[in-house]
Amino acid sequence: MFRNVLGATPEDDEEEQQAAREAAGFLLTNQITFYRVLSAHKDFPDIQPNDLQSPGDLGDYFELVLEYDYTPVYSFKIVDDLPQESLPLLRDAIKAIYALSPERINHDILGKVFHELIPISARKKVAAYYTKNKAADILAHLAIEDADDRVMDPACGSGTLLAASYMRKRELTGVFGEETHRQFVEKDITGIDVMPFAAHLSCIHLALQAPVYETDEVNIGIEDSTKLKPGSTISPLSFVLPEASEQRGLHEFSGDNSPDVSDEVVEGGSIAMDAVSGKEMDLDYVDVVIMNPPYSRQESIARFADGYKGRLRDRFSRRDSKGQIHGKMSFCSYFFFLADKFLKPGGKIAAVVPASTLNKTTDSGVREMLINDYNIQHILARTDAPNFSEDTDLREILIVAEKERDSEGSSTAYTNLNGLTKIDPEDLLNDAKILAEGEVKSSESVSKDYNGEGYTTRRFPTSELEEHNLFAPFTVDNHEMFDLWYQIRGKDVFTRLGDLKDPWLTGGLGFGGNAPDCKAAILNNPNSSLHKGDVWVVDDSSEESVTARHRFIDETIEIPKSKVEPAFHRIPYTTSLDLSSSEEYAVIRDDFDGVNRFFDLGEIDEYPKKNWTELAEKRLSHLGFMRRLDLTASGLSHLAYYGDEPHLFHGMMFCLPGLEQNDARRLSMWMDSSLNLLQMLITRVPDRGGWTKYHRNTVEKFYVPDPLALDEEDESLLDSVFEEVRDVDFPSISEQLIRNTPEAALTEDEHKRLETAFPSLFEQLGDGFDARRRLDRAVLEVIDVPVKRHEEILALLYPALLKEVVALKLMMD
Repeated sequence: MFRNVLGATPEDDEEEQQAAREAAGFLLTNQITFYRVLSAHKDFPDIQPNDLQSPGDLGDYFELVLEYDYTPVYSFKIVDDLPQESLPLLRDAIKAIYALSPERINHDILGKVFHELIPISARKKVAAYYTKNKAADILAHLAIEDADDRVMDPACGSGTLLAASYMRKRELTGVFGEETHRQFVEKDITGIDVMPFAAHLSCIHLALQAPVYETDEVNIGIEDSTKLKPGSTISPLSFVLPEASEQRGLHEFSGDNSPDVSDEVVEGGSIAMDAVSGKEMDLDYVDVVIMNPPYSRQESIARFADGYKGRLRDRFSRRDSKGQIHGKMSFCSYFFFLADKFLKPGGKIAAVVPASTLNKTTDSGVREMLINDYNIQHILARTDAPNFSEDTDLREILIVAEKERDSEGSSTAYTNLNGLTKIDPEDLLNDAKILAEGEVKSSESVSKDYNGEGYTTRRFPTSELEEHNLFAPFTVDNHEMFDLWYQIRGKDVFTRLGDLKDPWLTGGLGFGGNAPDCKAAILNNPNSSLHKGDVWVVDDSSEESVTARHRFIDETIEIPKSKVEPAFHRIPYTTSLDLSSSEEYAVIRDDFDGVNRFFDLGEIDEYPKKNWTELAEKRLSHLGFMRRLDLTASGLSHLAYYGDEPHLFHGMMFCLPGLEQNDARRLSMWMDSSLNLLQMLITRVPDRGGWTKYHRNTVEKFYVPDPLALDEEDESLLDSVFEEVRDVDFPSISEQLIRNTPEAALTEDEHKRLETAFPSLFEQLGDGFDARRRLDRAVLEVIDVPVKRHEEILALLYPALLKEVVALKLMMD
């Protein structure tokens, strides 16, 4: 039962039994509800629950339906296996379903109800997170412009996107009748899914759009769609679900030549409404590929079947030859290249995908294709929640892109949706068209805005979008901040961090596979935030040696200073920008008395790496800045840290070995400034709430003041202000922003949101924190912003950044 419904195998017998019970409960509820709906259109008697003498009696009603159609729903004879003691519960279930009068619900809504009934716990086992209904409607409206458009969903699931496409085509049709219905479901709309029951349910979902019209064929196939292309044929089903004792999953669709199968295996193929055998499906080019492809991580792809990952790459060899296929690309990213295969010139991709697709390193090939070969018409994200699919906390976006590159004057509509319930897809479409007719870029702004009911649309010129980060326009809600950053980054004083002359960008201790994070080799400051695994702390130090004390036993070991280097291992609640006086070290050389005892007590069997010393020495840097962080955390006080002596920074940080001490000190002020916080917000990879991480290719493109472009006056200013703030205890970044935001800068609703997000800090609103203002004013002056504009910019920046941090905190909560 479980494998037939979901196309996957549970890991153990107990899981299989529970999954089968859940699936059986879903199917029986489906059968009763569907019977009630059909009885409103056919001459079927109402079920009389009190007349049932056994659960099996219910099957007599279902047999009447089987004489007509709808075998995918009724061929599982669940009632025959129910025990007699379940009869009272069965009667109550029938009465409850009938009381809901499902036959009175609009058919397009009812079709979605069937999809909603699939247990989320069952879907999770195969990462089947289906599209929310309103999101499907929005996507169909933005992508389908003509009633004659041919539409394909290569991962159709239960058919939500197919049903939304059907309804959109119906809206665009002048006269609708049985012939139009048949044209839609038999020719214009194609769905493919590797999960057999999902494909069958898509048939029912489409049929319910017009249940008064019978149809023999529906263009739905069971297949691994990544192996398909225009001209491919999906054969009819040879064996149907009821006879199958074993279901083919993705692993059995993985070969490009189907293996022989026994009579007990369900073959891939097209589906007819009677579930016996479908017509051959000849796949052709389409006008729209609409999809919510599976999100399986790249590690999972390798487990689909032996050699599957290699075959998957071969199927997109043309893209691979362009370097657009990345070995660690997630499964959903391949579907962009699949869509490209099937699209006519001028056709459209319309997809629900993780937001990280827009700026993740491994998806750079997808973005390259979209930028070079497509006009990205729409990208939409939610401000009230992260997702457009059910039961996932992944940040997702909707994207619509037309296969036709127009480099002159093209632009993209970025839309923030404040919820889904208020959105009228037709209004959204019309407003986007109106906005597109206006001039996008002016001397004052990089984009043009439109505020609709429940949404804000911004249109950005394609020339201003950066391929490495197409998510950037969503990262800040206040459009003025994006404009501010656009103006700031154009200053002559800036260069890209990756273009700095001498230093090289790398990670700290524990960054990547070649530099292990060996906590036993760290001598922690006893006053820092310590974890259980932090065994050694500094008991005493002199010019010649450091005395390490074990935290849990009464033992000390004296280590020569020449065997250690200054380190920064515990980031939380480190409040000073300057680490120079912090007593924290890393042991990187092992030729001293007591080294074996040191590592034994540190619970490490041997020295971390043979080249540990070399690896550590290469990472010594005066400057470290955050690689992964929670912007809302109470223990995060700085975005960067500086040391007079070169330090070994934690693996959650980037560092710049080779950067001279004076340049590092001055650059630390920029990296810790509110303007760089804005840059980090704009370039962040979407994660859970305030958590974000930065990849090397993104950080290399960070804008930083070029040390070679600073004159003596600039250097003197930065040096003097650094001396003023270097030893100041900075509170959390959240508190700094709160204290520098006047009460009048927030509306009543924003006050409430702030209090909800940071109840312990709310009373400090407007109290002021001068060290932050001094640092930011110095940075503004050095990057050639006129002094008369400093307060104006900070008056915009602090409240706007605070609102962003509040939004991230509330989203996380």
